Amino acid sequence: MSLDFPVLPPELEREIFEEVATQWPETIPSLLLVSHRVYEWIEKIKYRTVTSTGELSTCSLATLRRAIQSNSKAPSFFHTHVRHLFVRRLFRGKETENMMLPEILRVCTGIQSLAFIRCGIPSSLLPTLATLRPRQLWMRIDSLVFETDLCRPMLTCVTHLALWDRVTSIHSDIAAWLSLLAMFPSLTHLMIIAAKPSLAPHILASSKKFKVLVTYSDISGKELDNADDRYVNIGVHKFAEQWLMGTRGGNNFWARAEAFIAKKRRGEIQPVWRYWIEDADGI
Repeated sequence: MSLDFPVLPPELEREIFEEVATQWPETIPSLLLVSHRVYEWIEKIKYRTVTSTGELSTCSLATLRRAIQSNSKAPSFFHTHVRHLFVRRLFRGKETENMMLPEILRVCTGIQSLAFIRCGIPSSLLPTLATLRPRQLWMRIDSLVFETDLCRPMLTCVTHLALWDRVTSIHSDIAAWLSLLAMFPSLTHLMIIAAKPSLAPHILASSKKFKVLVTYSDISGKELDNADDRYVNIGVHKFAEQWLMGTRGGNNFWARAEAFIAKKRRGEIQPVWRYWIEDADGI
């Protein structure tokens, strides 16, 4: 008996469905209804990237919390499959929202990329955070300053750190800065929001382990005569979209900064002292 439609190998079929779910998360509810086998593939992706409202991601905090509370899956499922968490202004909302995050973080201990954008972190949450080992961390520095010993275990595996506040106006002491950064033994990529370029040489001179130092601001112009080639001013872009792009392996600001540095080292950036990205760079 011949079939009148093509049959794809299961491996290829799975790859197609997973790619669609990853690149277009809004299709996930429909994909879950296709078949039992597709449901098994896509459900794991559904909880991969979580944001406060679910916008542009695969899942919202409320949806994840309901799934955890349903006890339909073992905690190990969420430990394995929840990989990225983005929180914005969580603690300005309702009390029920304030209670979501501790419960979620106690179960989702395998998070690799953790972002707290434009919101403070209450001290009551720090013991729970200390159990995590993220690779990428995006937060306000004042959340760490007075609780560094408690948070130190969380910082050991961080390779990419973005500090979200006007840190130079709060902590202008370079020695204090370097002491703070020393608590990140694996750190190779650092982004400082709204920082002046004059801060970059002091940080980069302190360690050769840094591969990239980015300032995320609208500052441009020749403020440094001989900028270290590891320093890039990325300019202002939509931060949430950039973060989410990175979770999908896209060309986010980390990738763009690395591409700029590579071009600069090949002599493709002119003038040679320029440390900010321009549209003509094609990055």
